[in-house]
Amino acid sequence: MPADVVLGRACPALATQQLDPTALTRLAAELESSDLARSIARTYLRMLEGRLSRASAALARRDDIAAMDVLLSLRVSSATVGLVRLEAAVLGVIDAVRGGEGELARELGAAMAGIAPDAGAALQSHLDATASGPAAVDRLP
Repeated sequence: MPADVVLGRACPALATQQLDPTALTRLAAELESSDLARSIARTYLRMLEGRLSRASAALARRDDIAAMDVLLSLRVSSATVGLVRLEAAVLGVIDAVRGGEGELARELGAAMAGIAPDAGAALQSHLDATASGPAAVDRLP
C-alpha cells in the first residue's frame, strides 16, 4: 500500500504541502543568521537517513524508549526546517507508539520512511533555489 494512503488514514491532518518555507525564515531571524539556518537545514538532510534507520530498527525490535527518542528528535527537527508533511507523519508514529499500538507504529514508520525522500528533496530544492544570487543570505527563503 502506498505510503500516502497509509499515512492519510492514520493521520487525517497530514499536510499536503511538503515544506513551509517560512520556517527557515523564522529560524534565520531567531538565530540572526541565514547562514546558520541553512547550515542547520543541511545538517538535517545529512542526518535524515540515519534517523529513519534508527527509528525503523527501534520499532522493529519493539523498543519504545529508543523509538520515542529518535522520533521526538525527528519531529522537532522536521518542524524546525519546515518539513510539515514529514513532521505530521512522525507525529502519527509517535501517537501509535504512545498508544501501545506496535503494529500500527511499524506500519506508519515504514510509510514515514517512504515519504521522507520527497521531503528531503523539497528541502534541498528550496535550499538550492534560495542560494543563487548575491543577496541569497538576505532573502531566505
